Amino acid sequence: MEVIHEAVADTVYKIIMIGSGAVGKTNLIGVGARGCQFNDMSPMTTNPEFVTVKVKRPDWKPGQANQYITAHLWDTAGQERYQAISASHYRRVNGAIIVYDVSNKQSFKEVYPGLSNSSLSWLRALKQNSDPDLLAAVMLMENKADLLKKGEPRQPSYVQEADVDKLLLDAVFKDPTKGLGWLHDAPSADVHAYRVANALMFARTSAATNECELFELNERKVAAVNEMFQQQSDAIGYEKTEQVTTVTKAIEALVLRIYERSKDMTANGSKVKGKPFKIVPTPPPTETTDACC
Repeated sequence: MEVIHEAVADTVYKIIMIGSGAVGKTNLIGVGARGCQFNDMSPMTTNPEFVTVKVKRPDWKPGQANQYITAHLWDTAGQERYQAISASHYRRVNGAIIVYDVSNKQSFKEVYPGLSNSSLSWLRALKQNSDPDLLAAVMLMENKADLLKKGEPRQPSYVQEADVDKLLLDAVFKDPTKGLGWLHDAPSADVHAYRVANALMFARTSAATNECELFELNERKVAAVNEMFQQQSDAIGYEKTEQVTTVTKAIEALVLRIYERSKDMTANGSKVKGKPFKIVPTPPPTETTDACC
């Protein structure tokens, strides 16, 4: 991913990074999009600002125009008293990164509408203020993962993985056209394609070390034991995207998802481990004619 500052004529996607105060949004943008060093003394953000990023189009061919996908990544103020400033930046947004601090449970509770009595609810604010015809992808980002000790249970005061799993499996950032609702509650077979297209991407990051693990909802085959024989059945589940190891690559993955989804916002989606996300356009209804008797 390159940081570009000159004006461009192609489509510019708008991405906002939101989350409670002091979760590390400014450092994530600095390290992941600006190419800056981590700054432990980074000042509190009081005015929204953006950085322009460019990612090479995966479908670009020599001789074609617009070789790069362009996005403006906005850093927004997190404190509650700045919500009036931030609200305007939800308008015409194509993507969002919602950040919480793994060592701060309250910052996680303020992400999810079902877990907090606080007036802050970042998923709800995104849903209420964004245009569903434009919002193409949302990433949940767990920051300060460098505080976790590999191979050891998380401290009780930290955000627990079970709570993160519940959020990821429950939350759908865009209402299904068939009326399944804000929280997923339907037979899996009916909503696989929709859930793959509109589930949250999840990144476990450290702005301090510029390290990242990205997890995406994938379609996969699992063995189901039948009375007579073992058969394969379709399932969906979060799996690690091995190619993404830095904050920079996570931002790039979000931009690529926005680019693909924006081709047809009404389409279903397909994603399998090791392969990029692809839209699956709904075939037009077939016309039927009355047969002559």
